[in-house]
Amino acid sequence: MGKREKVSKHSQDKEPNNKKIVIIFLVIFLIIAVIVGIMLFGNFDNKDNTNTYIKTDMTISNEDKTDNTVNEVADAEIEDLQGNYEVLGVLKIDKINLEKNILDQTTDESLNLSVTKFYGPELNEVGNFCITGHNYKNLFGYLDNLELEDTFEITDKAKSRKITYKVYDKHIVNTDELDCLSQETDGKKEVTLITCTPGGITRLIIKAKEI
Repeated sequence: MGKREKVSKHSQDKEPNNKKIVIIFLVIFLIIAVIVGIMLFGNFDNKDNTNTYIKTDMTISNEDKTDNTVNEVADAEIEDLQGNYEVLGVLKIDKINLEKNILDQTTDESLNLSVTKFYGPELNEVGNFCITGHNYKNLFGYLDNLELEDTFEITDKAKSRKITYKVYDKHIVNTDELDCLSQETDGKKEVTLITCTPGGITRLIIKAKEI
């Protein structure tokens, strides 16, 4: 009987130890579960923030993209009429300090008001848009100062676009020579500026391409 009592007592001593071990394992398991949960939640949260940032950044990048030569001019302040003539847009040549409305018709009256459309497509479209003006100081009187590689800007009223053109040719023609009006531009946008030379016998031609 003594031996059996000892074995039974030994088993009873073991039970509390087993319970302690189980409790310790449960506590450790819970701690690990909490840590893993925090890590997983944290990664998910960071990933979501990163995606939001990337989308926002991409949106900003797309909005900031601009063409090198074409600029949208928000609410371009260009008058509708000058005299009895429609204003198509504005020609700005910084080198000779000139900024003039481009009128829709070439007549004796319109030429006394500003520079005018002489021939060609709509303003700032594919083709050769030809602009003429008197050789007056307040108009095309200093046009001869333009050289190859000089630039000027044209803003069209219809679509509020500003395009920069670069001079690639400059020459004198007789009044009956009309090659400068050609619309063969190989799908490019061109502008031809035309004015009289002193004496009015010949014409100064300045040709430019969109850059």
